[in-house]
This record gives sequence, structure tokens and C-alpha cells, in this order.
Amino acid sequence: MTAMAAEILEMNRSMKEKLFNFPGEIRAKKAELETARRALKEAQTALQELEAEMVATITAEINPNTGKAAFSNAEARGAELIRRKAESKEYAAAYGAVRRAEEDVSVAQFDLERLYDEFRAYRYVVDLTARELALLAVDNHSESREMERAAAAEPY
Repeated sequence: MTAMAAEILEMNRSMKEKLFNFPGEIRAKKAELETARRALKEAQTALQELEAEMVATITAEINPNTGKAAFSNAEARGAELIRRKAESKEYAAAYGAVRRAEEDVSVAQFDLERLYDEFRAYRYVVDLTARELALLAVDNHSESREMERAAAAEPY
């Protein structure tokens, strides 16, 4: 093996190790993403339950003076829901939890895509290196054959 080939192989040792580690890193990131998605779903469900509870309360409210629904039409109920959401600390906390969970999903998704991109890039570099080594081997083989022919052609 030529010194150049040995140097190329040594430079690529860390790349090969990284390639071997990528499947585990990708699996771990997929698990992290799935956990983040579950947390997001739970946060969204909690927020929807709070909103449904508010809607039910608004719909059931009775005006004590008339004995009729306090919010008789959809517009009045919608406006009251918006007002209550804005005033509710519990709703604000649940809304914040949904936003944080969405951010966690986005970050995990971005990281997973970055890992896939890196994996592809490393594979291309290793493939390119293999081709370079093959060219070196062909050149080395050609040089040896030329030297053999030259030696055979020389008289003793």
C-alpha cells in the first residue's frame, strides 16, 4: 500500500466511525421526536378541554333577571369565550405549554433532518474516497507493470 493510500485510509477512519454511529443517533432522535409529538398532543388536548369547559359554562349561563341564556347568540358566546380566554391564567398556561411543545417538535424534526443530511454527506465522502483509492490502486498497478516491462526489456 502506498503512503498516500494509507494516509487516505487513516483520514477516513473517523468518518467510518461516524457512519457506524449514525443509525443509533437517528434512532434516538426519532424517539425524541415521537416523545415531543406525544407531549404536543397532550398539551393540545388539555387546551381543547379547557376551551370546551369554557364554552359549556358560557352556554349554560343564565341571566338572573330574565331566566334566559346570558349569551343568546353565537356572536355573543364567541366574544365571551375570547374574553374569558384572555383573562384565564390557566388557559394562558395551557396555551404556553402548547407553544413550547410545538417548538420542541420543530427542534427535534430539524435535528433529525440534519442527522439524515449529515449521514448522506458522510456516505458520499466515503464513496468518493473508495473511488479515489480504486484510482490509486489502478495507477499503482499500471506503474508496476510498466516497471516490470522495463526491467524485462533491459539486458543483464
